[in-house]
Amino acid sequence: MTGIRILLARLRGLFGKTDSDARLDDEIALHLELETQQRIAAGLSPAEARRQARIAFGAIEAMKEEHRDGRGILWIEDLIADIRHALRALRGAPVLGGAAIITLAVGIGANTAIYSAVSAVILRPLPFADPGRLVMLTEENPDRGWHLNVAAPANYLDWKEQVAAFQDVAAFIPNEGTATLTGPGNPRSVDGISVTGNFFRVLGVPAELGRTFSDQETWDGGPTVAVISDRLWRAQFGATPAIVGRTIHLDGGDIQVAGVMPATFAYPSSSVDMWTPTAWKTSDRSQVFFRRAHFIRPIARLKPGVTLQQANAQLQVVVDRLQHQYPLTNTHMGAEMVPLHDFIIGNTRQPLEILLAAAGLLLLIACANVGNLMLIQAAGRGRETALRLALGAGRGRLVRQGLAENLLLSVIGGSAGLALGWWGTHTLMALEPAGMLPVDNIGVNWHVVTYVIAITLASGLVFGIVPILWTSRRAPGDALKEGGRGAGVGHRMRRWGRFIVVAEVALALLLSIGAGLLVRSFERLERVDPGFDPDGVVAITMNIPGNRYDTTTKVSGFYHDVLGQVGALPDVRSAAVTTTLPLAGGVGWTSDFTAAGRGADGYGTEVAHRTVSPEYFRTMRVPILRGRGFTAADTPDGAQVVVINDALARSYFRGENPIGQRIAFDRVPDSASVWRTVVGVVGDERQSALATVPQIEVITPELQAPSTYMNLMVRTGHDPKAVVGAIRRVVARIDPSIAFTSVQTMNEVRDQSLAHARFLMLLLFSFAGAGLLLGAVGVYGVMAHAARARTREMGIRIALGAQRPAVRWLVLREGLALTAIGVALGIGAALVVCRAMTALLYQTGSTDPVTLVVVPMVLAITALLATWLPATRAARADPVVSLRGE
Repeated sequence: MTGIRILLARLRGLFGKTDSDARLDDEIALHLELETQQRIAAGLSPAEARRQARIAFGAIEAMKEEHRDGRGILWIEDLIADIRHALRALRGAPVLGGAAIITLAVGIGANTAIYSAVSAVILRPLPFADPGRLVMLTEENPDRGWHLNVAAPANYLDWKEQVAAFQDVAAFIPNEGTATLTGPGNPRSVDGISVTGNFFRVLGVPAELGRTFSDQETWDGGPTVAVISDRLWRAQFGATPAIVGRTIHLDGGDIQVAGVMPATFAYPSSSVDMWTPTAWKTSDRSQVFFRRAHFIRPIARLKPGVTLQQANAQLQVVVDRLQHQYPLTNTHMGAEMVPLHDFIIGNTRQPLEILLAAAGLLLLIACANVGNLMLIQAAGRGRETALRLALGAGRGRLVRQGLAENLLLSVIGGSAGLALGWWGTHTLMALEPAGMLPVDNIGVNWHVVTYVIAITLASGLVFGIVPILWTSRRAPGDALKEGGRGAGVGHRMRRWGRFIVVAEVALALLLSIGAGLLVRSFERLERVDPGFDPDGVVAITMNIPGNRYDTTTKVSGFYHDVLGQVGALPDVRSAAVTTTLPLAGGVGWTSDFTAAGRGADGYGTEVAHRTVSPEYFRTMRVPILRGRGFTAADTPDGAQVVVINDALARSYFRGENPIGQRIAFDRVPDSASVWRTVVGVVGDERQSALATVPQIEVITPELQAPSTYMNLMVRTGHDPKAVVGAIRRVVARIDPSIAFTSVQTMNEVRDQSLAHARFLMLLLFSFAGAGLLLGAVGVYGVMAHAARARTREMGIRIALGAQRPAVRWLVLREGLALTAIGVALGIGAALVVCRAMTALLYQTGSTDPVTLVVVPMVLAITALLATWLPATRAARADPVVSLRGE
């Protein structure tokens, strides 16, 4: 308690100094008056009595200082005084302070924006109950090239039942489907997904209203129910609680709403608005296809106390057992478990880490730049500092004042950077390509604020340590001698300045080479031929309800009517349908295959399947290399035919003519296999993305394999979006209940395929541009100050007959030498560091010669321009004026 009372007394003394000083003055005056009266009473004159009273009392000002030190907290008073001194210094040099603050704000703002994304994606825990015990189960098969692949339902059920380490295992079908919600107003397309009955329970997320699913609803037999998102509940149903139990109309059928999920739940993707139970048939459990078809994502929750290693060991035992028990489907079929958070992050981690590293480099360049400014400022105050040291000021006090000034700059810069970063997070979300980040929002939360505070304080120390060390180690005599005549700043200061310039150039070059590699990669990616002509083509995705179009005749009839009427529209040159949209990120379903007459080892794996209408190749301008395309004669009653792409012809039919050969979609054909005749070979289309090589592909005619989920492709003579309204009216006349899931031109699809690469390139290029600019400013600042410091020398040289170009070369030579050292160090660092970017580059190595030559040349030219200005100014110096000033 005594310590608390002392602390409170000191705080009262600190914040009530005026009253305390007044009371102290009154006490001293009273004491002196009493002493004076005593001496007058002893016979002394009033003047002598006052003099002796003062002598007896001692040094009044020293007593006051001692009293002030005892009543307050000295370090807080010193800190307040240092901050006031820093504010006065900032007001005295507003240009330098403003430049430092802006430079720091750019560096800290970039770090804030990128770290916000890192925090949201990598550091933020999943919004599930005890998410650390959730793992994603995947299938591995080196024979098929599978890694982290979807699983077969039968295998999932065996894992669920036989791995004791799992508390429970749920699953969902990752391929989102669309359904048409009808009712009041226009039909609305809704993204939905199928899940097992225990899906929400395993994740540990209850419904906001109503209920989720039960285990029994994994299997068929109950009423058709759905759980909807909070977003759909509010937008479509006015957030009425009466929605629970209500029947809604979906794809022409009735479905009952069982519950509404919380607004924070958005899994497995933010676009999902409806979850329905898988409703598998119980008889499917024993069927071969249930173990051969792989299309679900299982999520397991580990039992309390069970480690990932223990659970994986048990899983591998079950996997080995299934390989021996089901050799037809499970040979070479392995399994792996990945923490759910790591699986969701996936390939997003590396780009974010690279961007965060780039933002960190930019901040280091900014700190080096501000360090240069502070060093120049410290040099300008050299005479003042020397005088203060000579008059008795402590070096520790000067160091504290320097730290206070640096921290004030960094705090102001950090605050501006935080505001800039807040704006940057919104810009980042606006520019971010769809699906790149597995989160919906990036916010500045307390994690981000803590990070900003940390880098702000660290920045103040980083850019301030060099000037502080330089100032604190200087001898007053040296500073006074340098500060008399001439503008010299000392060899030590010049060494520090040169070191900072070299570091700036090296960091800027490292950042610029990384950006240059992405630019080179993007240029090559842009030149990739997608295998079709996207100009003038619009793609419209439709999902027709299977409960009404329940036969192949009805499905084919619908598309026949749509294609006929759309093809007759003005400005429409041709129209077709396809199950898989090229460059849209998927290849449809895949299977094994074999050609007639091949041996037991003559099978192939992972051939992609697609269905198109006869006009597809003409509409997309995909070349038919051999044979023919499809015709109206390729009906279900005719011979089963296929067209293959050139990749399949080159790899599987190498040295053969594939036309006329028959293939079956089985590894080992049997009496139930369906044989199809290859009638044509077409050019390769990029199915997933421009950066992904074309996969081997088999294409079947739409009349022989109609699907309820198709993309309508329409080629026009002018703006493809201009005909969308007419197409919508055509579809509405044929079936008013069908909604368009998406409408986009193929050029937009192509741009979306480039969006990820473009986004990373632009961000890193922006950082590199800012780093290059800051580096140039740093070179200019140091060389300009060095030129001013050598004014007397330059004046003497010119007076003695030196030519001005030679004087200019003295400054240029020093700047170019520093730049050359920085370039060499930067290239060496880039050769090591940029290897981490290999996975993000397309046909571009981390040692791309063009990048390693062009980028250093650009930086060298920039540094030359930054050095040329002070060199020219030095060469124009008037020797008379310079010497007179000295």
